[in-house]
Amino acid sequence: MAVKVVIKETGETVTGKFATFEAEKVGLFSGIMADKKGGFRGCGRKRVFDVAAVTVTADDPDKEFKQR
Repeated sequence: MAVKVVIKETGETVTGKFATFEAEKVGLFSGIMADKKGGFRGCGRKRVFDVAAVTVTADDPDKEFKQR
């Protein structure tokens, strides 16, 4: 399970376990854990990126992405 964020300007790849999408931002978390409702949420270190500046891919999008 991995989420990859590629920064379009530099081509740098940043890897995490869970990503959230909020308005114009992408939050990439270093960890993933179960929440009380039977879903998943991010934990650990959080890095924030602009949506327009990155490309986000995941091995299992249903489990690793969350729209807020």
